[in-house]
Amino acid sequence: MTTLSQNLPATAGRQDALAALLTLLAAPFQGPGNAPVTQTVADTQTHVIGPFTPPLGRDWWLTLNATATASGTAQLLRSTDGGATRIAVTAGGVPWAIWTFAGASGAIVNEAMDRETDPAATWFLQITLTGGTVACRMA
Repeated sequence: MTTLSQNLPATAGRQDALAALLTLLAAPFQGPGNAPVTQTVADTQTHVIGPFTPPLGRDWWLTLNATATASGTAQLLRSTDGGATRIAVTAGGVPWAIWTFAGASGAIVNEAMDRETDPAATWFLQITLTGGTVACRMA
């Protein structure tokens, strides 16, 4: 069996081209992600947390942690116009990323949300409590 490397001489140009290709392939996965957005909610007002601009091509994480027994609702919203319009997220036309919790203590949500590909997209979390305290983090 003959491989490509057996047919091509090891030249500096070939090594540079291979290094450039490897850098290009790895580029979306290198470097720090965008700054996390965090907020603690401890009242009964509706809060819209964000904007969060996720790193492109990588999953981002949402954590809702009840630090005092909490009840309420939370919903993920997405915008592509700088937050002027915030649209509820759906999957197959059905509302998705909506949480209702009662008497929750500890992790309410701790999971990957999406792999964003649109550089104009920003994300928001709308949360309303009827009691308790929730620490929110999008990262």
